[in-house]
Amino acid sequence: MPIAVIGGTGFYKLLENTVPLQLRNEYGSVELMRGNYQGREVIFLPRHGKNHEFLAHEINYRANMKALQELGITRILATCAVGSLNPEIQAGDLVLIDQFVDFTSNRPKSFNKYSVDMSEPYCPQLRSCFLQAAKELDIDVRDRGTYICGNGPRYETRAEIKLFQQWGMDVIGMTNATEAVMARELGFCYAVVTIATNMAPGITAAPPDLATHRRVVQENRARLTQLLLKTITLVPEERHCDCRASYERALAARASQLKAGEGA
Repeated sequence: MPIAVIGGTGFYKLLENTVPLQLRNEYGSVELMRGNYQGREVIFLPRHGKNHEFLAHEINYRANMKALQELGITRILATCAVGSLNPEIQAGDLVLIDQFVDFTSNRPKSFNKYSVDMSEPYCPQLRSCFLQAAKELDIDVRDRGTYICGNGPRYETRAEIKLFQQWGMDVIGMTNATEAVMARELGFCYAVVTIATNMAPGITAAPPDLATHRRVVQENRARLTQLLLKTITLVPEERHCDCRASYERALAARASQLKAGEGA
């Protein structure tokens, strides 16, 4: 069974025998890469497009996730860059987030077909694989954190950052809540490791800087790649989590509602 990796551009170059894929579905077209790692088929999806052409609010999340479903994907490992709201999380630190707060608006955020349980938004089995890989590689990964998803494309004000800190948020980004919801809506197992590229405004006097963001990602690319590749080898064929069951319960509940409506 293939496994998907969603992240920044360039990762697919490390896979074996890569070939480009272009799929089209009811939501739009998607460019992906298909490759192998240690005999396992891997589909790489560049979240922001092959040339990083899409800002966070421009990403076609529905087309992306639907394309993975059509390829038979059931597990997704993801990475994303974040700003840190927690002084204990410094630039370059890796955080395996376990909760999020969605602060986005004016973007498609759901397939709008049924209501899924998001109380535990990330797959515990995949999270365990990430942590086991980190342990075997002796890579420091913070095992919990709460992510707040902003709308973008602008960065946050100091007042907003102060508010988010008071709420107990640890890191901030612009993509992951939307992606995680749609993954659950399609029954995927999904987990994400984040890399802090900067301290958010208000915590530091330095303003957000794209060059610094890129530098921190580049400096830590090898470490993050090692973690991802090792995690791929640790993902078992069988699923022992509630991700698929949550999806099936949502389908059954919606079918029951429609049936009840027909009888009314």
